[in-house]
Amino acid sequence: MSRRRAVQIATLLAAAVVGSVATVALVGGKSSSGQTAPRPVATVSIIRTNLTTSVLTEGTLGYTPANPIVNLNVGTYTSVPPPGTTIADGQSLYRVDNEPVILMSGSMPAWRNFALGMTDGPDVAELETNLIALGDAHGLFSAPSDHFGSLTATAVSRWQVANGYPSTGQVPLGQVVFEAGPVLVGAPNVAPGQAASSGEQPYQVTTTTRIASVPLSASLPPVSVGESVSIVLASGATTAGLVSAVAPAFAGSAGSGSSTDQGSSTSSSSSSNSSSSSSSAQASPTTIATVTPDNAAATGTGSGIAVQVSVTSQSVANVLAVPIPALLALAGGGYGLEVITTSGHHELVGVTTGVFTGSQVQVSGPGIRAGLKVAVAQ
Repeated sequence: MSRRRAVQIATLLAAAVVGSVATVALVGGKSSSGQTAPRPVATVSIIRTNLTTSVLTEGTLGYTPANPIVNLNVGTYTSVPPPGTTIADGQSLYRVDNEPVILMSGSMPAWRNFALGMTDGPDVAELETNLIALGDAHGLFSAPSDHFGSLTATAVSRWQVANGYPSTGQVPLGQVVFEAGPVLVGAPNVAPGQAASSGEQPYQVTTTTRIASVPLSASLPPVSVGESVSIVLASGATTAGLVSAVAPAFAGSAGSGSSTDQGSSTSSSSSSNSSSSSSSAQASPTTIATVTPDNAAATGTGSGIAVQVSVTSQSVANVLAVPIPALLALAGGGYGLEVITTSGHHELVGVTTGVFTGSQVQVSGPGIRAGLKVAVAQ
């Protein structure tokens, strides 16, 4: 039987994704079968696989914010680290009158002098935790407490000698700064030789944890903590990431201005990228997703870098799929496949389509099974 009732749809891929990256679901019409005259064709087998469609949306690459470094000393800045310097626990953040201000690990800011006779408190335990970690409490105590006793004063004296301070056994306010972990120095606000005043922030600071911040509007698929995504860098390279936090957006959040969303689709067995502009103005974000790269080194070291993040819009598992060029539009409506029988005959079989990716389409119908060979337009 002639195939005059069918036409090949070589441009179906573009039609499936233009203007949207959402799943394209098309229901086939009546099944039709018959033999066609032999002709040169490429053939593929129907496979069983997982298919995923995704949306590309804009994000910003940088580092997790840190609490600001606040100077509490009066004098002259004699040393300020250059931007990009990583400062670890026990190291100097900057110097005033040539005395270092030391970074220690902790979540509670220093707010008083540490000395014998002070009242007990969690800040004392925070200080003792650092003295243990830095080795200055060796042989004195091995577990922190809320009490500043004589053993604490001895450990402080050891620590002071190691850092070039006078050995007083006391830590005046401003000599240490507590942060949750190592910090990365950003843009400076002061310079060596400048007068130091209490309350100043010598430089901008972040943590060393690499992240991408992704504003999400109601028009985009929702994401959840623990979801895997892909980060598309400015170079075009792609690296995997994990959604580590999702929080409500506040007024003026990044991404609330004009931007363009793009769409792409991927498959577990094969993938290709395609994109289209949505609206020239992106809707205001409702949530902000924080994405942590699996390989932080692959994302570079810059801050405020524009990237795109691929967010899953729909996925199906264990379905039958064929390359999109294998689909034929039936004159009576719907779509079909040119099935090649074991005897070598070509038969047109109507199918129902499901999820479209950049290169594949989900198919189902009577007699459609994995391993069945079909013709593909070249």
